Amino acid sequence: MPDLNALPGVLRLRALTQGDPRVLTAVIDGSPVITHPSFDGADVTAVRGYWLDDREDSEGSTGHATHITSVIFGQPGSEVPGLAPRARGLFIASGVDDDSAESEIGIARAIEYALSQGAQIIHCAFCHPSQTGQTQSWLTDAVRKAEEAGAIIVAPAGNDYGENWCSPAAMSTVLAVGALADDGAPMHFTNFGSRYDGHSIMGPGENVLGAKPDGDVVNQKGTSVAAPVLTGLITAITSALVQAGRPPNPQLVRNVLLATARPCTGAGADRCIGGEVAVDRALEVLFDGVAIASFAVDNARILALQPAPDAPSALQEPPRPASQFQLPPHSSATHHTGEPPLPREAYKREERRGDAVVPAVVEPSIKYPARTFAIGTISYDFGNEITRDSFTEAMGGGYGVGTGVATDPQSMVDYLDTNPAEALRLIWVLKINDEARFAITPVGPFASDVYDMLAALLQGQAKGSISVVSMPGSAETGTVTLLDGTTLRKLHRNGLRGIYGWHPANLAQQCLAAVHGDALKGEEKGLAAKAKSESATAGADDEVFGIDGIATDIWTRLRIEPSRDVHLAVQDFLEEIYFRAPQDPSISVERALNLAATNGYQIAMAFLDALNDGLQYQAYGTEYSPFSRVGGNCWEIVLRFKDPARATRGAREYRFTIDVADTLPVAVGRVRRWAAVR
Repeated sequence: MPDLNALPGVLRLRALTQGDPRVLTAVIDGSPVITHPSFDGADVTAVRGYWLDDREDSEGSTGHATHITSVIFGQPGSEVPGLAPRARGLFIASGVDDDSAESEIGIARAIEYALSQGAQIIHCAFCHPSQTGQTQSWLTDAVRKAEEAGAIIVAPAGNDYGENWCSPAAMSTVLAVGALADDGAPMHFTNFGSRYDGHSIMGPGENVLGAKPDGDVVNQKGTSVAAPVLTGLITAITSALVQAGRPPNPQLVRNVLLATARPCTGAGADRCIGGEVAVDRALEVLFDGVAIASFAVDNARILALQPAPDAPSALQEPPRPASQFQLPPHSSATHHTGEPPLPREAYKREERRGDAVVPAVVEPSIKYPARTFAIGTISYDFGNEITRDSFTEAMGGGYGVGTGVATDPQSMVDYLDTNPAEALRLIWVLKINDEARFAITPVGPFASDVYDMLAALLQGQAKGSISVVSMPGSAETGTVTLLDGTTLRKLHRNGLRGIYGWHPANLAQQCLAAVHGDALKGEEKGLAAKAKSESATAGADDEVFGIDGIATDIWTRLRIEPSRDVHLAVQDFLEEIYFRAPQDPSISVERALNLAATNGYQIAMAFLDALNDGLQYQAYGTEYSPFSRVGGNCWEIVLRFKDPARATRGAREYRFTIDVADTLPVAVGRVRRWAAVR
């Protein structure tokens, strides 16, 4: 809506209050320009997250923050009259560019900082999209703390046409906000789906007026400008309650808005999340004594009117495996056998009841490329019959002449040896558990090397010398279609690092041999270092690092030669990760697991130590790691062992850390072990 006053009930709300300084609303975004004329006289404070480095704020980050904060706190008489100009505002810059804005750790820290300052309403402008909506434990804990403190969090549902879930909006205690066009229909880019059920609402998201950093004003569109409208409304209504002598209860206000929302009607109503915000009906419930039941019947999915001082049970449960999470409506992970729907086009045609629509200038919420580290096998495809037939003829099999068979991997490798440029005409496919998942696309100056490696891996599979392949890369927005109609996302790879092929049995044997050998060397070096330390010839160059330094006195069981049972146990664990664990290799935690099962050294170290002590492998787990550099994204891999003969003996855990911040994950630090407490 061009004029927020046109929303039913907003004029009455403005007459009730302009906001109250006893209500503190925090905005998590970039750094707004609070010297803009619309903020003259506002009680606002801007801080920069202590966890950020010294990079300057990006232009987009500053512009976005300035716009949305003016929607809430713009002063009366200015070009942008905000919805709660007399409330207090705390602006927290938790990101300065795309990289830092994506950090869930930064968002969690900003939420906790806002709570420490007494914020009752927290607006999170960031939207971290994924195919699962799964969040890291730090963000989950921060959202729980907000709920327990009686605060609420408002966040945009995202601008991905329903192709992804967005966090924290997908979390069940966060108010997710979708965007309405000026005609009342859902904007064609607004996210939707069942993970928003019960905690979502639609607000005006087209032509929303706000401030620009240069002192001017501009209309913007998107769920990220619809969300501050809801934040401003909740801030104002909470202020009106306070000024009426009632306690501030933003959770009550949120639930009333959910319960009184009007059902969506007209074009695109099936993409509406929750219902259309109805300020007039909410004010009737809160100030006129109208029964909530008279409105709640309009939408049976809306939450019951109950303040929520405690975190809901969903947050108290351990995170579910990614495979149990519901996929978004147009997820690429559904692996359509035919061409999937194209919501970006379909919804534009549907928008405005058939009228022509100019493509939105709003940016999608997701930041591509999505880093991926997958484990699977290599194959190839032709894409169409013409390409297949041309390969068949070139390889000597056309019209029944010759013996070349284009579908035979070894024949294809032989052909590519003499015609390497032909590799570009093939679609190179990465399969996971024999299901085609990505189209590998070599790019950059080393693309020819990657093509050669793909052919070598294909040959290794054909000859049986390898059965598993690792493939790091960046999953892009583009897709390719296979000959059978399957549509795959592109996986770009610009070099050979991280591309390996192996047999699980061989990897288990080699890793155990490496660990055992290092332990023996560590014993020898440790004894030599001890002798030198007792002599006058000892020097700084004699220090022993890594496993060498710990094997001598602590990890003595690593010096016992690995038995066949140990080999089989390590092999079985590796195959569990390769073939039986959930496989969405763009999810951080699964990239960490895949790297651990590709490296294998830390796994072999844990198994060799535990099994040589009479223990038996029990289970593995993952936890978000507290050990991380700035900008890192680290996960703890936890291996648990128990004593099969003595049930009273406590279990033992081995932990090691994987950082997945880069395309190729890396192991961080040493393996740790201790008695398990649960």
